[in-house]
Amino acid sequence: MPASEIVEPGRYDYDLTVKFPSTYIPEHTPPAFRIAESYETTRTRYANGQFDLAEPVARDLLCQHFVNQVCEDVSSDLVTVTRFELTPVTA
Repeated sequence: MPASEIVEPGRYDYDLTVKFPSTYIPEHTPPAFRIAESYETTRTRYANGQFDLAEPVARDLLCQHFVNQVCEDVSSDLVTVTRFELTPVTA
């Protein structure tokens, strides 16, 4: 997505998908075995919804706003946006 793309005011639906590296520890693993049983994986989070935009804003800043909400517990350096779609609501 071009950094200079501006999203105009209006009502929008959004769909966001992000991925990030994570360590998985199987449920009910006794504490003494957690390190040995853990393994690296990639986690995916999804978010969607609708919002009203009052002023023009850069698309990348809007995307970052939603990423920050969905991944507040994950370092932004680790998060990769795999999908960010905006659809104007016409009705």
